[in-house]
Amino acid sequence: MRAIVVGAGLSGMTAAWELVKAGHETIVLEARGRVGGRTWSHRLENGETTERGGEYIFPDEHPIRRLAAELELPIMSHGVRYARRTVNGQIITARKRKSTLACVRSTLTEMLVDGATGVSLETAFAESLGADYRLHPVYRQVTTSAAADPDLVSAEAVLLSEASGASHIEDGGRLVGGNQALALELARRLGRRVRLEHPVTEVDQSASGVEVRLADGTALGADAAIISVPFPLLRELTLGFDLPERQQRALAHRFMGVAAKLAVPLEFVDSDTALQNSEHTWWSWRSLSVDGTTRISALSSFAGGPDTLQALRVEDGPHGWVSALQAMRPDLRIAGEPVLTTWADDPWARGSYTAPGLDWQPEDADAFVALAGRVAIAGEHTGMHQSLSGAVASGYRAAAALSRREVVTDG
Repeated sequence: MRAIVVGAGLSGMTAAWELVKAGHETIVLEARGRVGGRTWSHRLENGETTERGGEYIFPDEHPIRRLAAELELPIMSHGVRYARRTVNGQIITARKRKSTLACVRSTLTEMLVDGATGVSLETAFAESLGADYRLHPVYRQVTTSAAADPDLVSAEAVLLSEASGASHIEDGGRLVGGNQALALELARRLGRRVRLEHPVTEVDQSASGVEVRLADGTALGADAAIISVPFPLLRELTLGFDLPERQQRALAHRFMGVAAKLAVPLEFVDSDTALQNSEHTWWSWRSLSVDGTTRISALSSFAGGPDTLQALRVEDGPHGWVSALQAMRPDLRIAGEPVLTTWADDPWARGSYTAPGLDWQPEDADAFVALAGRVAIAGEHTGMHQSLSGAVASGYRAAAALSRREVVTDG
């Protein structure tokens, strides 16, 4: 089988690697001049590596850990209290966090049993925790990570789906040398099969194969294709065929969130490794160094949702956020130029990652297991894990779907 993979983010690169290992002739077409998509590692002025995109790899995220192990790329701990951040000088215990989430999930379940539909994250927390719910550290952490207006995000999808998980292990990891190392190593192994600066504008298919048209007007033919581009670009891509109705509904039930990241090289900062802002949905952390003992000389921050990005004035550059960071961490002494990344203005992303809308349905979770004829759709927006591992998992799934079709076709 000859296959074309559109997009060289983690999902596309994973899919291409799986297809090549299975013996299929494969090429990857990428619009950018680099691989990795929203996985983008950057070296600061002081030599520290920071992540401008996807950051955390958790213990139960088996797809990305499987791929990293295969490629012999080590994962080390951030050493950061990801889900138990300091808020107003307090650190929630693991037991209290678990009981709070159980309470919110119980309230939400009762609401759904009583016939409520389209329950938002905001409503679920308000109904469960009462008038001061916005001050609760669990509300702050969950809504920060949602990277979207919590009034528009499905509480059922976030809190009750399989992806939400009932357990918690406090140990987020990162790839030594930067998370982009995964895509870079795959690109090294795939070699000339990866073609950068090849933006695709159209994908069509017939009974005999697929045709992929590029922005320069040229076209490539193959037996099958995997489309692995960010959600907004998928919506704009010209398809000469209809996606299955179930996939169309699943896409219609999602929307692109907005987030930004700030990396600050530093001379000194306080010892709190995970500090959540008490007024807005943003937080900052300081990761472990590769020696497993000291901390890197850089502070990272993540802000999720349109209101917070507006409050930090990220459209005007990093200065507003730096001022807010210094107010939250008065001991901070910066030693270099801060690096701000806002994905909404990136032409090949148009946002951070997707969120499930209020009309999300449980059947959306596995809508993309099936092919659309000769085409598979991959990317974080095709599953319930909006993460590095979710992207990798979707690449595995898409490659497996095409390989199964090849077996059937040849048989």
